[in-house]
Amino acid sequence: MACFKTAAAICLVALSGLRSEATVTITHKLTVEEVTEDAYLVVNLARNGKLPVHINPVETSDSLVSSVQGKINEAGKQPAEGGCESVQISADLKNMFFHAFENAPETTPDYSQVLQDALTAGLSAFTEKRYPKTSEEWKTIWAKEAGASLGHLLGSNSTQIGCAVGRCTEKKTIDEPESVEETKKNKAVLFCELSPATTKETAPFEEEYFNGLIARTAQLSEMTADDLKAPSNNGTGAALFPTILIYGLVLMLTAVSA
Repeated sequence: MACFKTAAAICLVALSGLRSEATVTITHKLTVEEVTEDAYLVVNLARNGKLPVHINPVETSDSLVSSVQGKINEAGKQPAEGGCESVQISADLKNMFFHAFENAPETTPDYSQVLQDALTAGLSAFTEKRYPKTSEEWKTIWAKEAGASLGHLLGSNSTQIGCAVGRCTEKKTIDEPESVEETKKNKAVLFCELSPATTKETAPFEEEYFNGLIARTAQLSEMTADDLKAPSNNGTGAALFPTILIYGLVLMLTAVSA
């Protein structure tokens, strides 16, 4: 009998030891970070900076900002069991401009570099470096993730924009005692929703704009707000006025001499 009691005591101690080992679950998700005003300036530089042909500038819309943040939060409700690379971008978030990048948490992203990389990736979708002529050719561009993202960013009819960053965040859940720890990681994604949105699989801009875009060599990091000014058409307008004035004087002198 004493032997049985001893065995039972050993079992209880063993069970107690098992229960004391807490279960730790690690997942990853996207969490919202606000962007600074610099991001919106860089977007406009990407759209119109040092280009011979301009499309609409875009202004910040609070409702679009809230929309983007809400979609990131919604996606964060389904964390991935793997690392940051396993975090999936939802269909709602793919239906807008997005580009992944890396920077240290709690530091301001280099928006010029992020948008420059996005432009480079998007323009690489145009493998022949020419403007698509048919709907089928545009479908091919939109079928590429970077090409579709560029189409959303550079829609010529868009006038409003809202952006937010989705930061990969590690979530460590401990069951006993119950606790949750969240740690932000270097990997992040810039999301921007524009309105009116570009219709998918259609031309987001005209050929003249595209030609200027392909030919542009200036980097976004080199530009300032002054580079958003409309082109002066190489002084054509300035040269035209003196010509008209001289022509008018000639007519007046001719009339007087007559």
